[in-house]
Amino acid sequence: MGKSRYSKVRKWRSRKQKLGSNRQNLPKNTPIIEVKIDRISSKGDGVSLASWKEHEQENIVEIYVPNTLPGEVVRTQPITKIGNRIEADLLELVTASVERRPPECNSFSSCGGCQLQHMSFSAYINWKQQSILTLFQDSNIKFHEFGGLFTSQDQKRRRANFKFKRTKEKSFIGFFASKSYQIIELDNCAVLSKELLATKELIRDGFNKIMPIGITIAINVNHFENGSDVLIIPEQKLTNNTEVELASWASETNFIRVSIVYVGQDESRLLYQNSAPSIEWGGISITPPPGSFLQPTLFGENKLQNLVFLAHKDATHCLDLFAGCGTLSAKLLSQNVRITAIDSNKRCLEAYQSGYRNVAKDNLLKTEMRNLIKAPVRSEFVKNFDGIILDPPRGGAYSQMKQIGQTNCPSVTYVSCNPFSFVKDARILIDAGYQLTQLSILDQFSWTAHSELIGNFKRL
Repeated sequence: MGKSRYSKVRKWRSRKQKLGSNRQNLPKNTPIIEVKIDRISSKGDGVSLASWKEHEQENIVEIYVPNTLPGEVVRTQPITKIGNRIEADLLELVTASVERRPPECNSFSSCGGCQLQHMSFSAYINWKQQSILTLFQDSNIKFHEFGGLFTSQDQKRRRANFKFKRTKEKSFIGFFASKSYQIIELDNCAVLSKELLATKELIRDGFNKIMPIGITIAINVNHFENGSDVLIIPEQKLTNNTEVELASWASETNFIRVSIVYVGQDESRLLYQNSAPSIEWGGISITPPPGSFLQPTLFGENKLQNLVFLAHKDATHCLDLFAGCGTLSAKLLSQNVRITAIDSNKRCLEAYQSGYRNVAKDNLLKTEMRNLIKAPVRSEFVKNFDGIILDPPRGGAYSQMKQIGQTNCPSVTYVSCNPFSFVKDARILIDAGYQLTQLSILDQFSWTAHSELIGNFKRL
């Protein structure tokens, strides 16, 4: 189990209950029920159909039980009812699946990071692939070629968002527990790199001496080849003296950069820098701003870049939407493909442009700051490109896809961290006359229910 932990007064269930009147916490004396698990949900919980009596009436409901597998018989304690669905805690494993295995991480049952470490790796990969293929089948989304599922099992994650809290007794740093604000300290984490774990311990030791008691802090850590880049995000304003102490502490660590930004602020401030974080894409050395989105694994980054490169290396002019620092398009510049990169983050675009100018003698890269969710680029502008690359937020890019669908752009590559958003947006392109020619699944979040998709669309 996880070591000592800190719990906020606010609880996940209380917060969620406000979001819908059909959600109710069940009494503590609700009878224990025994069920057989039929399948795994899209969020990684085991699901069973069971009879549920309420107000003298029996109905068939779905019981969701974490840390369970298909075929298992389990005793559960119902906790919450949401419409025709019951969330329950696992009390006892009566009959175990042959696919069950001991989790690698001692914090697995309490940490909210992973959902499926109790599953054999082969069964986990099969489930992850089949769940995506079933989603596409149920959504009537057809593709011509399945590129396969690529997993980063042997490569640890290089970015993390930790939570820190200092109490009178001790300091806590780790991840929130599943469905709560409890901070679970990581005991033998199976997914983070050793560099990230070492960085976490250095932060604990330093913050334990500096941070005021009672404050909660989020810490974004990106580990680059030349070291860790740390962004501190306090919930409350720190005193000037505390910020000075943080800068002094940072100078004694091996971190390459430490910055701070307060909740509600757009711009971070530098506290300390030994050397600039650096990452190379397509021969371009780029220094992303603090807190920038970094692909979770180097494996995943390389795979996405290579698939995008193969799809657009013969293009003349590509439009990179939600471009960030140029993760997906930078490699194409080496093929003399013109790139117009658009993103809402000015500092990311500046980092992309600055890195390019340091090595380029031409003017193939153009950048534009724009909020593509609120103000998508119009079809009249999009039609000027023979290739489009987009990697939107989890909610997808519905309005932007409508504009793309009104053009004759021959090739669109869509990267998504949310299969449901992908399916919704893919339908727009398909109805507009595109074909999904290739689909690949990328597993960068080992032992979780998360999958990334990359699909290539061609205009008929």
